[in-house]
Amino acid sequence: MFLSSPRGTFALPIFMNNVENRFITLIAIIYCVGIAGFIIPSLNPTFIWLTPYNIIAAFIFAWIFHKKWEAKHVALIITVGVLGFFLEYAGVTTGKIFGSYHYGKTLGRGWQGVPYLIGLNWAALVFFTSSLLAGRFSNPYGASFLGASLMTLYDFFLEPVAMRYDFWHWHRGIVPLQNYIAWFIAAFLFQLLLHLNTKPQRNKMAGAMYLIQLGFFLILYVWIRIF
Repeated sequence: MFLSSPRGTFALPIFMNNVENRFITLIAIIYCVGIAGFIIPSLNPTFIWLTPYNIIAAFIFAWIFHKKWEAKHVALIITVGVLGFFLEYAGVTTGKIFGSYHYGKTLGRGWQGVPYLIGLNWAALVFFTSSLLAGRFSNPYGASFLGASLMTLYDFFLEPVAMRYDFWHWHRGIVPLQNYIAWFIAAFLFQLLLHLNTKPQRNKMAGAMYLIQLGFFLILYVWIRIF
């Protein structure tokens, strides 16, 4: 009965869009609260403790609102997460990929000094950016280049925040240029793996997650530089 009338056939998509928009607004508000939590010293322990759960929740919410599930697409995102984890393992172990760094305690448990969540973070960023750009570029190399650029921009604002709040730490507290070059190359290859083997679908929630998180780290980046 709900979908039987001509007008009713549009009710479900419109309802879903309204729910999605409300969730995006709610998530934006939560991240604004999070900014305050990271800035106010007395609230730091609580919000730092919540960081791993936030990473997981962002990834899950983006998939919940994904409108066209494909096994191959999901498998490729999982593959990116696994490859990203072992890339970080090689990076920490050798110091020759991104530079000399080590992880702190904020991202939670891991293996051989590498948090499990860092693999999920790679998968999430590739998923978010490819979803944001889906349908805008027919050339997979162009889409991968821009996706990698968005991920490197994200990392640029993330790095000082990561060091301040014990995500990870660089030798002498200096982020080497090598890190951004390696990050871009890895991001480009991950994006290309996705774009050459499947067609990413537009996902409003996933794109919003990228933009909200980028804004979050941008504001904290400015705060850290000033104070």
